[in-house]
Amino acid sequence: MLNISDLSSEFEDRRSAILDYERETSGELEEYKKSIPDLDRADAALNSTLPQYSGARIFEPGETIRRFHPAADWNDRQDAMEWVDSVLAGVAVGSADGSQIYPDKNYGLPIAVVQIGSVRNRHTEESGYAQSTSATLITPDEFADAGVYAFSKEFVDVRRFALECDALIDLMHTGSGMGTDADTDDDRIYLLLDGTLVPPHINALRENVKEIYTGAMRRLLDASNETGNPVIGYVDVSVQRDVVTMMRHIYGLPETKRLFDPVLFAGMLNWGDRTKAFVCNRDDRRGADSPSVLDMYAGHRDSIAFFYMRMGDLPSRIEFPVWCADDTAEIDRIADIVRAETIIRGSYPDILMLAHRNAVITTGEHSLFYRMLNRFCTEHGIAAYTGAKQAHKELDRGMSRETGSTDAHRS
Repeated sequence: MLNISDLSSEFEDRRSAILDYERETSGELEEYKKSIPDLDRADAALNSTLPQYSGARIFEPGETIRRFHPAADWNDRQDAMEWVDSVLAGVAVGSADGSQIYPDKNYGLPIAVVQIGSVRNRHTEESGYAQSTSATLITPDEFADAGVYAFSKEFVDVRRFALECDALIDLMHTGSGMGTDADTDDDRIYLLLDGTLVPPHINALRENVKEIYTGAMRRLLDASNETGNPVIGYVDVSVQRDVVTMMRHIYGLPETKRLFDPVLFAGMLNWGDRTKAFVCNRDDRRGADSPSVLDMYAGHRDSIAFFYMRMGDLPSRIEFPVWCADDTAEIDRIADIVRAETIIRGSYPDILMLAHRNAVITTGEHSLFYRMLNRFCTEHGIAAYTGAKQAHKELDRGMSRETGSTDAHRS
């Protein structure tokens, strides 16, 4: 049970530290905001003056804040949904998400499950929607071959990520109109990934796991380039400071460890407004002689563009390969698709939520998997055991169900 009394005392004792952090962050924010008008005038010519790792580079010239004007004409949700229909009609949109059951040492065998859910909506009157789900086992030999701990969560996570990328690649080849439907007005499919195209955590991982991440992303970007289908990374809450770092280099601003890009732009953006686009050039090296994540992207090193767009309390980060949108009109099209998907759900892109619901593994299904595993071991004479702690948990759950059943009969 959480000790509320201790926490209340801790908040009071640490009040000055928390307030000082907020005060110092506010001071840095005001200093950086003063340079936004200068950023309005910045264009790609400035990129040659930036260091090798500058946080970001200029991609889209002109004003930093791009207003979303259609919302001013909406009186109610019906008006907004009519705009959504005008944006998405005949446009193929897809996504893939995953979930997993990690290997549990309480069951003795290092076996995991990854499930991937794919969704495609072509927004046509007939045969426009399709979804699929696939489940994959990760077996003991795969943990051994990867040279990772037999009950490693990070290996399961990277396998899930790679399978999500593979599912998006499949949608690139099968999910768009491809000229087969007269109701579609675009041959492309716009694919949303629930997360970043530049995962910041992977440089902290061991080399073989890191290579699975970067290899999967290179395959995804290759496929996007070859098919012409945009892959869009959607980061609901970003803690990156790529633009902040770039501004520090351009305008000689003080270095900050507190200020993040979304906080910089939050007070300037109304719902639906976006920033101009930048190219990611992040320095996440683990030492001067080690590569950044983008350095491991080979020919795609300078290919990930992004902008921030406000759909909630803080701006979300939208990422895309530079070849998907080489002018403001194409960038606006990507922004409109994300806006439209978000209006459907109310706060989060609908296509991402559909993929998530298609992929999710429930608590009851976790238990079902372990019953299947135990049955498989019994049928094939495989020695398996259940740890004492796990046995007690299962006994407690059984007693809880029995008590609940008794109480129901009593009432």
